[in-house]
Amino acid sequence: MISAYFVVSRSSGNIIRITRRERPPDDTPTLINVPVSSSSLMRYEDFYASGEDLISLQSVTRLAKANNAKPQNSCRIV
Repeated sequence: MISAYFVVSRSSGNIIRITRRERPPDDTPTLINVPVSSSSLMRYEDFYASGEDLISLQSVTRLAKANNAKPQNSCRIV
């Protein structure tokens, strides 16, 4: 099965490209390969379509996690 991976610069944390492989590519001293979730990919495509050219892995995954967070039920007993 082919999976997608973000190729990310270790020094800046910016996504360089997306690659699709049957197995995870090997990391290098300057690059890491991060599996892509569908929500992260959609967020990346939104940034790219809006003209962003430096997209960080943190901005894509942080927003994806926030969008998928389950609401927390809480109650306060007074």
